[in-house]
Amino acid sequence: MDFSLAWVPVAYLLILSIPLAITDFREHRLPNPLTISAIVVTVTCLTFESFRYGEFRNLIWGIGFGLITLTLGFLLAKREMIGMGDVKLLTSMHAVAGYINPMLPILTLTAGLVIATAVSLLRVFLRKIDLKSSVPLGPYLLLGFFPLVIPSAVGFTAGA
Repeated sequence: MDFSLAWVPVAYLLILSIPLAITDFREHRLPNPLTISAIVVTVTCLTFESFRYGEFRNLIWGIGFGLITLTLGFLLAKREMIGMGDVKLLTSMHAVAGYINPMLPILTLTAGLVIATAVSLLRVFLRKIDLKSSVPLGPYLLLGFFPLVIPSAVGFTAGA
């Protein structure tokens, strides 16, 4: 079985998920050294993988989704609808997800937002937060990402 470098950013995000989640729950922020390094690792690995196989369709999908996420996220962050840490995390996640399968960025984002909404509604119902409370989004985005991306990445090869 051929090893795909697309696994490296998935593994890297998995390793970062614990410190990212802890920091987001405690401080409502995702640190730049973690989110920016995830983008660098993702772009580097996906680029090398594409050159390795001489197949650039997946790279175009991945980088395209990353750029779309970064652009739309930046616009939402300017209006204070999402934090830039979440945008940078999503950029890396959507780049690798789009590289593996162009439907994955949409599915992982939807899953993460559904989880965040369900947990938030439960916390409102239990009177732990109110409707004006801010929610640390990063942990929920990660929870929506891994269950969909890991099975999709199994056996994935860029040249296939």
